[in-house]
Amino acid sequence: MSRKGWAWTIIGVMFAVLVVILVVNADDLTDESANRVWEEKEVEGTGEAKIVQLFVDGAIAESAGFGSSFNSPDFLEQLDQAVEDDDVKGIVLRVNSPGGEVVASDEIHNKILEMKKKGKKVIVSMGAMAASGGYYISAPADYIFANPATLTGSLGVIFSIPNYKELADWAGYKENVIKSGAFKDIGNPLRDMTPAEQQVFTQLVDESYQRFVDVIANGRKIPREQVLKIADGRIYSGQQAKALKLIDEYGSLEDATRYAVKASGLTEARIVRYEVPESLTSILLGGMSTQSETSVASVVEKVVPHFTQKTGLYYLYQP
Repeated sequence: MSRKGWAWTIIGVMFAVLVVILVVNADDLTDESANRVWEEKEVEGTGEAKIVQLFVDGAIAESAGFGSSFNSPDFLEQLDQAVEDDDVKGIVLRVNSPGGEVVASDEIHNKILEMKKKGKKVIVSMGAMAASGGYYISAPADYIFANPATLTGSLGVIFSIPNYKELADWAGYKENVIKSGAFKDIGNPLRDMTPAEQQVFTQLVDESYQRFVDVIANGRKIPREQVLKIADGRIYSGQQAKALKLIDEYGSLEDATRYAVKASGLTEARIVRYEVPESLTSILLGGMSTQSETSVASVVEKVVPHFTQKTGLYYLYQP
């Protein structure tokens, strides 16, 4: 096969992947989530007072990713419902996430601060991973539990821009750009980045990084100078994080839930979770979405990550 033949074959495969992504996420095109009320599922306990277990499982983003069903608008709805329910005295936030988009992480962080202002306790239970944006949303909690082997940290910001210049040259593809200013096509993946453009992106990253440092310093009551020493992007184990005062105690989701009951001044409480009412779309697409998460999705995200992740600022651990 000729060079151009291989190039068009690769483009065809990439196009097919994008079509599959659109099909899997077809439920994003519906308006079924408008004005939705989440149903309560009782886990255990009795009484009028409630502790809500909420779950951040997957990358934090405005919309569900190809390999993750989590999206921040749904989660913000859950937080709003918990904030407005006077019977909810606290929440347990189970975080199992490598982080994600800067804006989505910040919106969740701000909503958690709003919940605390309402006098509701926020307790975090870290799962296998609560890194970068996963830590960003955990920092304002009243208390943080983790396993000694939990992967956390990755305190920092990343802005990754692909460069397909050599691939385009190889395929014989050229692009003519007519722009109104020197930076109008900044980040164009078909050419190398200039030093001036790199400086622009560096400033954006630094702004978000400084915000991250402030969030940790304020949430964990750690001197800012100390945060700057440990926020170099490295991953920490739960054991290391405890020594650095990034978490408070070792424990499971059940430990965090019991602590939330006591911290809320309760002797008994109903432990509940939120579930979305079943809809025709979720019934029809649910099986297909689950299958994609456990098979095709993981492969595609490893092989072609830049085609499944939008360009932008991320609080994200991405090895």
